[in-house]
Amino acid sequence: TFGYNPEQPILKEIDFTAKKGETIGLVGHTGSGKSSIINLLFRFYDPQQGAVKIDGHTIADYNRESIREHMGIVLQEPYLFSGTIASNISMNDPKITDDMVLNAIEKVGGKDLINKLPLGIHEPVVEKGQSLSSGERQLIAFARTLASNPKILILDEATSHIDTETEEIIQHAMEVVKAGRTTFIVAHRLSTIQ
Repeated sequence: TFGYNPEQPILKEIDFTAKKGETIGLVGHTGSGKSSIINLLFRFYDPQQGAVKIDGHTIADYNRESIREHMGIVLQEPYLFSGTIASNISMNDPKITDDMVLNAIEKVGGKDLINKLPLGIHEPVVEKGQSLSSGERQLIAFARTLASNPKILILDEATSHIDTETEEIIQHAMEVVKAGRTTFIVAHRLSTIQ
């Protein structure tokens, strides 16, 4: 049970289990509690009653950073930083090499994107990736998630702003990134999840 105001719970006695490797769909209109469940999972907030557990352990027993380093999220409108495609995928983590970046972008279907750019993965990215299409930005976000290798994946309306040209590529990218991970897909419409 959780409420941003503890006196007014918005999630009441929610109880579900997501097994390892399973995909869970959270569907509902704005204000139905989808994002609140994700906020609890990321431990931006803690529930007033009950607990969120991962592998049987209450996540409140761990610091927030250690929980989040095992989670990846792809948002409806991914944010790209000024830098390069490689730095946006690796997030400047020295453990993620250029080969790992290239492997991640190719696995999610971004090989054509990289091949058309003069500097490949070292192509500069202007703030928010304005020089890239929404589908290309989304591919970079999927590659970023794949490179970080999370155990839990959250796709928050991740396909809602995709042009039809890249929709098939993005669908493939989702399948690649989901493989072997517990995945939560958040959407307003059931058709998006299907």
